[in-house]
Amino acid sequence: MLRLTLAASIGLAVFLASSAPMAGEKLVVDEKVGTVSVAGAFAKQGTYDVLKGAIEYAVVARGGKEYETILVVECSPEELHRALAKIGLEPGEPAREGDPPKGKGVRILAEYEADGKRLRRAVDEFIISTRTARPLDPGPWVYTGSLKGFDPTTNAEVPQAYVSKNLVGLHWLDATPLLQNPRAECKEQNIYKPNAALLPKPGTPAVVIFERIVPKAVEGARRVHVFVTGRVQGVGYRAWTEREARLLGLTGWVRNLADGRVEAVIEGPPAKVAALLEKLKAGPRAAKVENVEAKDEPAQGGFEGFRAIF
Repeated sequence: MLRLTLAASIGLAVFLASSAPMAGEKLVVDEKVGTVSVAGAFAKQGTYDVLKGAIEYAVVARGGKEYETILVVECSPEELHRALAKIGLEPGEPAREGDPPKGKGVRILAEYEADGKRLRRAVDEFIISTRTARPLDPGPWVYTGSLKGFDPTTNAEVPQAYVSKNLVGLHWLDATPLLQNPRAECKEQNIYKPNAALLPKPGTPAVVIFERIVPKAVEGARRVHVFVTGRVQGVGYRAWTEREARLLGLTGWVRNLADGRVEAVIEGPPAKVAALLEKLKAGPRAAKVENVEAKDEPAQGGFEGFRAIF
């Protein structure tokens, strides 16, 4: 496990499991179980009346929008970004043009002490949707890795979360956080507020746990590794494959190779995999497919939907 040390002056209370940060630490990576645990605290709510209690984030780093979040953690976005890579998370794509975010699923939990008891809850439970007047049901958050942009202090291209310091966003219009809310309702803004009945006192120490979700292979699923040759780049073949695979309910990925071929890994029900393989032989209108080479591999799961890799 990787541990990063925080100055002792912060003095965060630690009372949780051995995989959590110890006294004077801020971040622990457990590659074996696929978790990143970060020291933090619950944020103060209702700082600005103009916000009318609305929140835009579930988790931010120090220096982010601490007045519009549930939790504030002590690690930087850069540190969290590197830590998530250590548990096998690769950046996906932020939400755009009304489409949901793409990427691997992450469960986010908060461990804390209240009324002399040690508690662990999904961060979702601390957030109420004004559309339903109920707390969010626990579910996966999507690791997008943040929209890229330029750091004004260095003029270098970096994930924008490095600058904004906002880590887990609630709305699709903000593509800067490292993780986004996949729920369709969050195309709208200002529809979430804190669950005041559940939140502990502001400043209550907490350990925020980011846990990678690894989907298991469905029994009887087929997995194929595919290489397509011909005029298959620059003609929309990759985006077309993504769309066709999603329509069939398949999982996996597709990408262009430097040698002009298209590579894909496809997993799902055998009949639907076979249907997509037949479609790949034709491709979109502008393509000219010469050969589709498909090799069967053991089904493993591990995919969050189907996506084109750029």
